[in-house]
Amino acid sequence: MENPVTPHSAPRASSSPVGELHSRSGNTLALLRVVMWSAAIVPAVLFAGAATYLHRQVVEGAQAKVGGAARIGEEHALKVFETNFALLSRVLDLLDDEDDAALVAREAELHARLKRMGDGLPQLQGIFVVGSDGHMIATNRAFPAPHALDLSDRASFGHHLQGGTAPFISEVLTSRTTGEPFFDVSVRRPRASGNFGGVASTSMAPKYFSAFYRDLAASDSQLNLALLRSDGQLLAGWPKSADSADASGGDSPEIRPASMEGRDAAAQGGVESSRFRASRPIGAYPMTVVAWIEEPAVLAPWYRQIALLFALALATGIALFSMSRVALQRTRRSLQAADELKRETINRERVEEALRQAQKLEAMGRLTGGVAHDFNNLLAVVSTNLYLLKHLEPKSAETPQMAAIERAVKAGTKLTRQLLSFSRRQPLVTEQLLLQERLPDMVELLGQALGSGIAVETELDANAGPVELDAAELELALLNLALNARDAMPDGGHLRIALARAASDPALTTDQSAVVVSVTDTGHGIPEHLRERVFEPFFTTKPAGVGTGLGLSQVYGFVRRAGGSVSLDGAPGKGTTVRMCFLVSTRPKPASAAGQAVASPSDLTGLRVLVVDDNDDVAAATLALLVSMGCSVRRLPSGHDALALLTAQASDFDVLLSDVVMPGAIDGIELASRCRMVSPRLMVILMSGYSDSLERAAALGFEVLPKPCAPQTLARVLKRAQDSAPASARE
Repeated sequence: MENPVTPHSAPRASSSPVGELHSRSGNTLALLRVVMWSAAIVPAVLFAGAATYLHRQVVEGAQAKVGGAARIGEEHALKVFETNFALLSRVLDLLDDEDDAALVAREAELHARLKRMGDGLPQLQGIFVVGSDGHMIATNRAFPAPHALDLSDRASFGHHLQGGTAPFISEVLTSRTTGEPFFDVSVRRPRASGNFGGVASTSMAPKYFSAFYRDLAASDSQLNLALLRSDGQLLAGWPKSADSADASGGDSPEIRPASMEGRDAAAQGGVESSRFRASRPIGAYPMTVVAWIEEPAVLAPWYRQIALLFALALATGIALFSMSRVALQRTRRSLQAADELKRETINRERVEEALRQAQKLEAMGRLTGGVAHDFNNLLAVVSTNLYLLKHLEPKSAETPQMAAIERAVKAGTKLTRQLLSFSRRQPLVTEQLLLQERLPDMVELLGQALGSGIAVETELDANAGPVELDAAELELALLNLALNARDAMPDGGHLRIALARAASDPALTTDQSAVVVSVTDTGHGIPEHLRERVFEPFFTTKPAGVGTGLGLSQVYGFVRRAGGSVSLDGAPGKGTTVRMCFLVSTRPKPASAAGQAVASPSDLTGLRVLVVDDNDDVAAATLALLVSMGCSVRRLPSGHDALALLTAQASDFDVLLSDVVMPGAIDGIELASRCRMVSPRLMVILMSGYSDSLERAAALGFEVLPKPCAPQTLARVLKRAQDSAPASARE
């Protein structure tokens, strides 16, 4: 494991050829950079100024256009409505103070006079006289008038009937007789007696105003005009016109077509949403002429202009920028080539060294794997015979010699696990641990690796919860971190190992509480720009031959496989802290081995076991152990022989106890898989001191025991097989 860049290994730019080259060309490069960026900035500033000026011109032109159109529309509407109200005044004079019956008697005369009044007025659709009861008396459009037509439901009639003296302008309605759209301009006909005498009204044609607005907007297709009532109702407009509505039904406001209401809303929405608009009231009448242009239409010419300007400014800026950049690149080219060559040389040396280290590690893994397998077989023979000797000679069990042999077996077992962990050939063997109990022993082993110049201190939380991980892998991770700290403190220092409980792991999406193991040194620290790379395999800042770049990656891989997270903090001159965070186990802690009942030989009486092992010494010791437990045992030396026997006599055995690594085409896992098909009832137990296939065997659901295996552990597993076997099979 390696600590990233330290002060004594950092290169000095001032003494390198690259640094001298930078010093000589620094002034020239700075000047060329100023010219290069000026070539890009000046055209951009000019473009921004021109775009602002053109935008102001476009906005002012649009505002002037809508203002002029609104003024013309106001003048036109004012003349039309003044003419219209003058006409209504003449109609009232014509009607005099006569009652409805007298007016009906004069209908022929009234029709002729009204017809002459309406001739030559294109804005008029009709002139109407409505009696006090709401029925039509006379009109210029037909003789006789449709006297049966009741117009008392019109809003205008109700307005005047209730005493309204002001002229009333209706919204756009649809004629009940002809289906034409119109809006009514009406006045109240008073009687000398003060009673309500009816209504005189003129129907205005929206298409007349729409045609005028269309001609007014002929020079600018984006111009919109509308004639609105004071309440926002659309009376006429261009291009949104109420007279084009597909109306149906009566002419009362309560039954106006929905399509017409949609056009009103669309026109009003266009007026309110545009900032380029002008409105003019029509004298004292409750109407307004509005002219507007939609903002996208106003800005479209400006966008085209600035697009052209942008293209010119961009081309000019790119040309100047490119010429300046070419000059800068020519000046810098030799310096970049030197830097590239240096980086390539360093990277190649680092990769080659990492490859050599990886090859050595692979060779060491294969060697230690084979050695560990054979050594574990030897330990299995010793430990099994030691157990048998203690039971055969109880008096010798407490002798110092027996205790020494037992300690040697435990030390040998631990040594093989450390060798396999170092070579990364040890599959994870997770167990539930209380780190506050295990860390002191692990820290004690670090003293020899660190030397006397580094003081080690610990701070352990006694309330830290249990975690599930591989103790050997944790021990190797602590060793890697300690060696890394030692390299970062060549003159000595302090190493602090702390254990604390946390509310949760911030790097994982879970609220489960966690345990944090932190390792802090007082070394040179880590630059900020290297923190994200320190966990990468083969990444190292140490000189060639000193580090492999695999130390921190081993720590990272172990923590992640254990379901936790790892982080690193540090700064140059302030040391480094590595935090390993593990989730607290939620499973109940199993009872200790000392507290569990050990199966005695009589417990397994009658259990039939087939032992398959190619090692005669291991097989002999295992057979003796099983016989002492009361089992009926048979041993075969190969998987091929065992498969042939089980195919013919599977019912003769309750348990298959097989080694994993055996010569021939059928190893322990293959034998177990085939036996599962031949006899699903048969319990299969696999044992091995080392094998790449242990994890695969466990994944297939087979019971896997390590070599050497404690007799108590083997007895408990066999006891489960005895309890699950049918009684008839043991008789």
